[in-house]
Amino acid sequence: MGKAKFACTVWQWGTRDREQFVQALKDITEAGYRYFESVKAAINVFDGDQAGFRKLCDEYGAHPVGFYFHLNGDWDNDVEDVKRKLPFLVESGVKRMNIQATGLRGRPANKQELEYDLKVINTIAGLTREHSIVPCLHPHFNTSVMYESEIDFIMQNTDPSLVAFGPDTAHLVAGKCDPVKMIGRYADRVKFIHLKDITSARIEAEGTQAGVEVYSANVFRELGEGIIDFPAIFRILDDAGYDEFLTVELDRSRFTNKESAVISMKYLKEHYRQD
Repeated sequence: MGKAKFACTVWQWGTRDREQFVQALKDITEAGYRYFESVKAAINVFDGDQAGFRKLCDEYGAHPVGFYFHLNGDWDNDVEDVKRKLPFLVESGVKRMNIQATGLRGRPANKQELEYDLKVINTIAGLTREHSIVPCLHPHFNTSVMYESEIDFIMQNTDPSLVAFGPDTAHLVAGKCDPVKMIGRYADRVKFIHLKDITSARIEAEGTQAGVEVYSANVFRELGEGIIDFPAIFRILDDAGYDEFLTVELDRSRFTNKESAVISMKYLKEHYRQD
């Protein structure tokens, strides 16, 4: 029996205003989720109003478990913005933050690019350490940490007590990685995970949202609608004693965001037995 809890990302509903956030909380809680991950752009929506953020969370019985940050190669965006937003994270009570590497298209990262990402991630880990917030490396398609060798470089050059692994099952496939193999390799360092399915390793960006590429519903799918062996991943996580969150995410829904969240929740309940 597994110890992980079910969560859902909420950025898909939008990061423009509080009304979108409220709709996201309403939909995910009606779908059965009690935990959620947001993105750094949502912090701007509240403009430091942590009390307003917490009031809405309490109203819907939804608990924040992490925030997602993306790098773009600019120190102000990548480090200084974390400093500005860190008090909001601390007050929200989250203990995890996903870190997506710098955007990069059409080729693997070079040594200089990887060393920059490494420096940023280690700097963020130093900033968050005293607050017990752990940054999790989040490999992502069309970034400088996408392929197996790039993941290994960051993981092997970071302190396991300060930097964790936060894989996305579909993005691992898109980066020509075997998700079962990669999650197994770093199972003891997985502290967060995005779950979404994928129909093919060939994908193309459909646009951006909150500064991050998003992908078509024709390729990224709800759990159980693609090629990923989730039961094998669940076994690896259970064997490693994973007791964090299984976080459902989907860039674009073929239906509505709520319907997709319901489909994935149904899959989780059928294939992951909680204690």
